[in-house]
Amino acid sequence: MSSDIAIQLDGISKRFPVYSSPTARLVSLLLRQQHKADFFEAVKPLDLVVRKGEFLGIIGENGSGKSTLLQVIAGILSPSSGRMHVHGRVGALLELGAGFNPEFTGRENARLNAAILGLTDREFEHRVPEITAFAGIGDFFDKPVKTYSSGMYVRLAFAVQACVEPEILIVDEALAVGDIFFRIKCYERLEKLRRNGCTVILVTHSMEDVIHYCDHALLLNHGEVLYHGDVMEAVSHYYALGNIETSSFSNAGGGNEEASSIGDQYAEWPSVSFADLSSRDQVSDGSVICRAVALTDTSGKPKRIFKQGETVHIYAEFEALRDLQTVVAGVVLRNEKGIILHGKHSGQDDLPVPRFVKAGTRLRCRYDIELSIHTGEYLVDVTIGGYAQQVYEARYRMTMAELESAACRHCVVSAAATLGVIPAASHGFAVQPFYGLTNLVSRSQIMQLAGSQGSLNGNPLERDYREG
Repeated sequence: MSSDIAIQLDGISKRFPVYSSPTARLVSLLLRQQHKADFFEAVKPLDLVVRKGEFLGIIGENGSGKSTLLQVIAGILSPSSGRMHVHGRVGALLELGAGFNPEFTGRENARLNAAILGLTDREFEHRVPEITAFAGIGDFFDKPVKTYSSGMYVRLAFAVQACVEPEILIVDEALAVGDIFFRIKCYERLEKLRRNGCTVILVTHSMEDVIHYCDHALLLNHGEVLYHGDVMEAVSHYYALGNIETSSFSNAGGGNEEASSIGDQYAEWPSVSFADLSSRDQVSDGSVICRAVALTDTSGKPKRIFKQGETVHIYAEFEALRDLQTVVAGVVLRNEKGIILHGKHSGQDDLPVPRFVKAGTRLRCRYDIELSIHTGEYLVDVTIGGYAQQVYEARYRMTMAELESAACRHCVVSAAATLGVIPAASHGFAVQPFYGLTNLVSRSQIMQLAGSQGSLNGNPLERDYREG
């Protein structure tokens, strides 16, 4: 085996017996008749090689087998099949407070964890100042762990594992508990450990962390490896998993039917499969129902994973159940935390809107959004609303509060669709073209004063920075 390999798994799997009743479990344990039990394969046979100093991200939806795999690598669980070689001292943060005795103080638990990792008392005492400084829990270091908050648990646990410098460090979602400042400090320490030759395996649902820190990524789904390799490709596949439609599909009337234009131009209705929303919850006043939704790229191809700066076309078809006045179509884009990044309706674009819609009429809406936003998964809400004709005619003379109170929300479909946004490239500034939730039109300047070396005579260097 190569000397630069830290972890090698050959056909490793893990399955758990599933019994029909507690009695069946007891009989199996007493009589050793596990062959009569059904088995659940949490991790299906897989091969994996992680080299020394690498930063591997393991991603997947809940229940994909990520934590089980880490417990096998850490030696907490025995594999059901295959061979495993782990070379080096392993530090693991697999569960909040795992291994801590709640009656012991933080110092006592830290000493015990350090001893498990092979440190002597003298070595531990030498590292105590570093551990306490990194944990940042003050006097609580000498108080029972049962008095700790969840954040203090993970601060102490990570401080011990990182400061004793294991050769392999396994982290399973533990950093998600800490605040942003602690997470930044943790990743800085992980980078330092990696530079010193430590191998890091990270399980997280934060694709941003995977993109920024991992050398390669392993994507699991129902215990099976779907992809292993380039981080960007793995993240794309991960987002695709969450965007697979499980409902039935329809053509929503096809793309060749006539449609009356409500503007100067009418974009041809795409001939793609639309998600059937007949079983989806809709908030409606009884006058409109949403029949179908589809997402495409600018060429009209169905798409759910977009690169930053690309434009998504969101199509929605509604049916008027009764006569309507002055109808507007809206869309809202929310992130996984429910924060609204964008919300707008056709009236705000100052485009012509239907002034009267008869019952039975189908309304086809298209929303175009340039995705100059942070990478991640997003929820798409679509809506049809409207105003009384006299209100809409007077819209430029009314306050926002007055318009809001006069608006009719005929139909709102929350999470009608989802989409994923990934960086435009794997290297360079295109991986992170801006910081924050969204890209704003901005200008950056730098000026070199006259008389300094390479003077530009005080002329500023200017450039507009905009996505795309």
